[in-house]
Amino acid sequence: MRRSLLLVLALGAITLLAAACGTSGRDLRVPADGAVGPTRSTVSTSPSTSGSALLPTNTFSLTSPDFASGGPIPGELTCTGPSPALVWSGIPAGTKELALVVVDPSANDFVHWVVTGIAPTPGTIARGAVPTGAVQQANTSGRIGWTGPCPPAGATHTYNFMLFALPSTVSLAGKSPKDSLTALQDAAQGNLTILSGTVQVGGGTTPGTGSKGTAAPGTTAKGTTTSR
Repeated sequence: MRRSLLLVLALGAITLLAAACGTSGRDLRVPADGAVGPTRSTVSTSPSTSGSALLPTNTFSLTSPDFASGGPIPGELTCTGPSPALVWSGIPAGTKELALVVVDPSANDFVHWVVTGIAPTPGTIARGAVPTGAVQQANTSGRIGWTGPCPPAGATHTYNFMLFALPSTVSLAGKSPKDSLTALQDAAQGNLTILSGTVQVGGGTTPGTGSKGTAAPGTTAKGTTTSR
């Protein structure tokens, strides 16, 4: 009798254990056709562009159809020749005025051209022209306007056309050409673009001489150039 009772209890325990292993405590139901499961929240691992800084669509640049950056300036634009044609674009936001300075660092920063009051918009000028509404200042030769590059015969000089983006108008009254350059550099706070060109007079380059038979400024009648 006792042995039979133990056998019944053992069978009951086995039955309970099997039932516990076969269920999670919830009834499992077969979903009906067309049923949609609950929406799950997901976290994207891709970077968000919300609030990111906008990249500029243009780059502040100054170019010339007359010569490539770092290349030779045509002979007809040297000495008494006209200023080259220029094109500028990509004006930085907040610019109130543009200013152009042309400098020869090989000749103790001889300033060939200072132009202020240029409108802060993309623009272009032809050879020998000045931007509409702009004002030309004195250069190192003492002239108002452009003085063409005219280095010593055989020497190669580099000329930097520097276009400054100014956040406000800069007064150059009473300043020397070099002081004007410094004032514009300080005011621009690094917002500038530079187009460089080279000139070698006497090395296969025929300098511009204006009208026929007229010697270029800084030269003798025989064509011997002075440093500039």
